[in-house]
Amino acid sequence: MRIKFLLLLFLLAIIPISCSKKDNGTPGPNEIWLEYKAFNPTQLVVTLGSTVTFTNKDNADHTVTSTGNFDSGKIKSGGTFSYTFNTLGIFYFYCNYHTTNSSEQGAIKVQ
Repeated sequence: MRIKFLLLLFLLAIIPISCSKKDNGTPGPNEIWLEYKAFNPTQLVVTLGSTVTFTNKDNADHTVTSTGNFDSGKIKSGGTFSYTFNTLGIFYFYCNYHTTNSSEQGAIKVQ
């Protein structure tokens, strides 16, 4: 009985680690990852006409919303959303599901 209990504890400890979406690496030059309820990076500078791809590497659903500019809708785990910036300026964005989390806000400067 004790061995079964220890095995159960071991499995409960391993499951969260094996379910993690952690990706060893970094986002590409025009890519933003949504991971651990945060955007990575939170700031990006791109040239006019660039397309930025947001990739959800988290286990939670997210959105990428820039009020009056774009809204990805729900991005499920493993999903992506891309947007082409055809206007100069600074575009602030956030996740509709985690608006109180300051790490899930960001800005893209288009120059």
